Amino acid sequence: MTITRRQRRFLTLLLLTLAIAPGSTAQETAALTVPASAAPTSSGASSDDASQSSPQQPGADVPSLIEPKLLTNYVEAGGDYLTLTNGFGYWAGGYARGVITQGKNTWSAEVNGQHEFGDAGVYLGAGDTYNFNPDWFGSLAVGSSVGGFFWPRFRGDGFINKKWMTHKQLITTFGVGYYASKDVHRDTSFFLGSTYYFTTPWILEEGIRFNVSNPGAVFSPAGFVAVTRGRNLKQYLTVRAGFGVEAYQLVGPTAALTDFESQTLTITWRRWVGESWGINLVGDYYHSPFYERGGSSFGFFREF
Repeated sequence: MTITRRQRRFLTLLLLTLAIAPGSTAQETAALTVPASAAPTSSGASSDDASQSSPQQPGADVPSLIEPKLLTNYVEAGGDYLTLTNGFGYWAGGYARGVITQGKNTWSAEVNGQHEFGDAGVYLGAGDTYNFNPDWFGSLAVGSSVGGFFWPRFRGDGFINKKWMTHKQLITTFGVGYYASKDVHRDTSFFLGSTYYFTTPWILEEGIRFNVSNPGAVFSPAGFVAVTRGRNLKQYLTVRAGFGVEAYQLVGPTAALTDFESQTLTITWRRWVGESWGINLVGDYYHSPFYERGGSSFGFFREF
């Protein structure tokens, strides 16, 4: 049996994901957050662009030596600008988001206005993360948009998460998602991932998404690996690499790039400037056979 280049890439992706998942011999600390809510990809494709934003997970037993990675009660606003090669123009926009914790629920909401591929639109999303008990928590996120052929008509994602080991420093995640583009494309996906908190201020995340796009039942797996270093109320620096297959990417109301491999590299710096506020700076690079994309976003956040 002949193994194609695409199959070899997928097997390598799967083996890398399994190899990175941390084992029980790592140092024991505690975990609080996990990549759970799926933020919308701006291309409407099956790539892993920004599809695993990590919301704050409240209500875990966390020793003082490790602090939560993200915020539970905050608002943030900012903007972005990215340039594209091969005549694809630029992307630009602004966003506002907020997260608030009430009992066992952590509610989130966002508004994102973008200009991409000569069109503009606004995405609206909301989600909830719920603590069932000290070991299990889950999340749901939904979203839709006004204008912008590149935004989804509807997106929904659900995740279930389990904490493991003595101090719950390992979290595993299983998720399902549905993505309806503004053309005929529909995506159904399954996600597997893990997050591990070390005693030192390091966090390791990895995940793989198995996506099936219709029409055509096109299989397009994609994965990511992310490493974070930092401490709460000071700063966090995260480096994230994504890689995989895109079944399609809308570049016009009736135009799409189909069945290709792409890679991303994102560096995020969250820095507290004052006691309850700070800045969030993100640098982003994307590569595909059709174009390259690079740029940054800048935002201010305030806790309450």
